[in-house]
Amino acid sequence: MSTIQFIKNFIKDRDVASITPTSTRCVKKVCNHIDFSKDITIVEYGPGDGVFARYLLDKMTAGSRIIMVEANKNFSDFLRDSINDSRAEVHNVLAGDVIEILKPEDIGNIDYVISGIPFSFLKPIRKVKVLESTKTILREGGKFLAYQTSGHLKKPVKHVFGNVQTKREMLNIPPYVIYEVIKNGAS
Repeated sequence: MSTIQFIKNFIKDRDVASITPTSTRCVKKVCNHIDFSKDITIVEYGPGDGVFARYLLDKMTAGSRIIMVEANKNFSDFLRDSINDSRAEVHNVLAGDVIEILKPEDIGNIDYVISGIPFSFLKPIRKVKVLESTKTILREGGKFLAYQTSGHLKKPVKHVFGNVQTKREMLNIPPYVIYEVIKNGAS
């Protein structure tokens, strides 16, 4: 997707988090928390133009899967057209509705959820719905990995999951706080 198209989506859609795609450096920092040595299933909220998905697909095993949940129709159409990999699927729904698009056997068995959606833009009830849905779909010990422009998500995540660790990635525009949350992990 061209920079101009990305910027147009940012201007038109309040739920697009950034004017530019996530930097490769930030993608690598978030993905350092993923074990690529075995078959895994990843759900990504807000994949945008697919920066994370392309990186993940390069690292994942042949038996792994990525399920992209993108509310912006322009981005979801672009992803469907540009990512030709049987391990990838794209759904044009809100992140809080993820349970509706997953197969019953996937609920409670997702290894990782990656999210770049702008939680600070979400109404409190929608924010809680996304976090609770995330906890529901993750397996025991599964990880929620989010990247946000500030530490605003720490309190709601701690409330829903009971634990959270954060690190900063300053070499991104905008700089990000990276959240690592483990389902039923220690505080």
